[in-house]
Amino acid sequence: MSNIRSYFYRPKNTTETETPKRWNIPNIIWSAIKKTCTVLGAMILLSALMSTCAVMVANTQGGGNTLPNDMVLVLPIEQNISETQTRPSLYDPFPFMQPTLQTITKTLHRAKTDDRVRGVVFSMKGGSVNISHAEELIDAINDFKESGKFTKIYAPSYADGAGGLVHYMLASAFDEVWMQPVGMVSIAGLNFEMPFAKNALEKAGVSAQFVKREEFKSAMENFTNSTMSEQNKEMLVELLNNWSKEMTATITANREMPVSELNSLINKGLLTGEEALAGGLIDRLEYADRIRAEIQKDATGNEEDETIEFVDLGSYAAKTHENKTYASNIALVKVIGSIVGSDETGRSAGASEINAAIHEAIDDESVKAIVVRIDSPGGSPSASETIRRALERAKDKEKPVVVSMGPSAASGGYWIAAEGNRVYATSGTLTGSIGVVMGKFELSGLWEKLGVNWQGPQVGNNADLWSMNEPFDADALARMNAVIDETYEAFLERVAKGRSMRVNEVREIAKGRVYTGERAKELGLVDEIGGLNFSLDMAAKMIGAKDRHGVGVVNFPREKTGLERFLQLLGQEVSLPMFLKSSLGENTPLSKISENAEQLTDEMRIFEESPIAVYEPVAAAARP
Repeated sequence: MSNIRSYFYRPKNTTETETPKRWNIPNIIWSAIKKTCTVLGAMILLSALMSTCAVMVANTQGGGNTLPNDMVLVLPIEQNISETQTRPSLYDPFPFMQPTLQTITKTLHRAKTDDRVRGVVFSMKGGSVNISHAEELIDAINDFKESGKFTKIYAPSYADGAGGLVHYMLASAFDEVWMQPVGMVSIAGLNFEMPFAKNALEKAGVSAQFVKREEFKSAMENFTNSTMSEQNKEMLVELLNNWSKEMTATITANREMPVSELNSLINKGLLTGEEALAGGLIDRLEYADRIRAEIQKDATGNEEDETIEFVDLGSYAAKTHENKTYASNIALVKVIGSIVGSDETGRSAGASEINAAIHEAIDDESVKAIVVRIDSPGGSPSASETIRRALERAKDKEKPVVVSMGPSAASGGYWIAAEGNRVYATSGTLTGSIGVVMGKFELSGLWEKLGVNWQGPQVGNNADLWSMNEPFDADALARMNAVIDETYEAFLERVAKGRSMRVNEVREIAKGRVYTGERAKELGLVDEIGGLNFSLDMAAKMIGAKDRHGVGVVNFPREKTGLERFLQLLGQEVSLPMFLKSSLGENTPLSKISENAEQLTDEMRIFEESPIAVYEPVAAAARP
């Protein structure tokens, strides 16, 4: 038997001395890396295929044939309400696909006239809602309620997550506000908190050297100051007062209660379920299963009767998706995030990609108007100018441009917005911040502490202008002031031209100051108060239609194919702040730290691309 050999069996030579095995560390590490990459690649490919299939299914299930004839729509809010859908990425290949703001509002309007839909139930499970988005959701809920159908909202507690007063303002729009027993309601007042790191930087030997136009421009103040400036404080107090006034008015109107009673509850801040019930903030202290039973009983007389089915709003949206074509279309172009030169990941507003989308809409003969949805704290002035110029060209081609401001359209965001034929914002939008900031971080003190000596030749008097190892000298500061003055004047001129104002009029209300949408309307920076649907209606009227339902609304750039999304996914980078946020979940202390780190990363990216910026950190912090 010892001579038997085959491809599957080879006898061991007992005369050979067996060599002891040694660990080959490099080979082990390389093997682990290859296996990890293989697993990640498989996950990414599977995610891309699943996303493609989901889109195909959504596009083919148009008539709603698979939906029940008697139903209630349910929307669990588990993540931040946002303008765009969460995209698969390396750090999160299978993201939770919560409907976007636009999908929710469109679907509620569609359900309003669908006889199969009895009502809607929202469930607050987590995430955050920006005040501007809450306003648009409230408008959509009020529109739905005109049908006479019921609206209910439920939460285990209205004290979980962030933005308690904003969350409750949204909840107050529903017919009935339910909460689980032993829950709490947090409706404490509003506040802004921000760190000022000048002293810490000085201890490390770092100096933040920035020049700004003008006094209310708060960008980089966190690094140049040890305390908040009086101008910044004045601006923030006005913003908080305006927001508080609006939310108080909305809640008291919805709950039919005196302002004095609501203010008394707000001053308490945190209320038990019984206190909230007695104060008129909550209608029912019950468990979630009781909502279902009560709805079934009201409709059929028997709470055990399951004739009425509960359908996820996102599923309903996909199955009632319209594939109708129109002779006239409105192009919807979104400017979401910090404005940079280029960004295909969707994390920032890439000027190259948005410019291409606008020109695609210009060349499309079916597109009769363009609506630009902006939710941006600003960014690079050159990138902002690229987008503004594309809108100017659209108007030259006789395609009207309507601007819809979301949570923010500040600084570079307003640079773009001013080009619109009509500009609309919600009351809570943060806009304005017409100002400029420019500078760098200087590290010579740090190197001295570390014992590092940087040396090297240069050609040109200001060749070391952007060196982080040398402070600005008098000549460099003179050049910086010349450039920042020119950029600021260009900003003022573009706003003046777009808003049909004199430059000096704009200068008086600019000064880098941030305004709410309501205040911006009073100052002439905004035409009317209204959300995205209102803006689409106005654009439709400009091209001869009754409202947005008489035209097609087409997203530009158009949806990528599955292969394009897959290739884009492979080119993504993984950032530590994004990974932490995904891993830790929303609204945890550590995730908040990661959000701040992500905002700081975006700011640094802007200054990496250009040493000059039209950017507003207050607006960035207020975005969901």
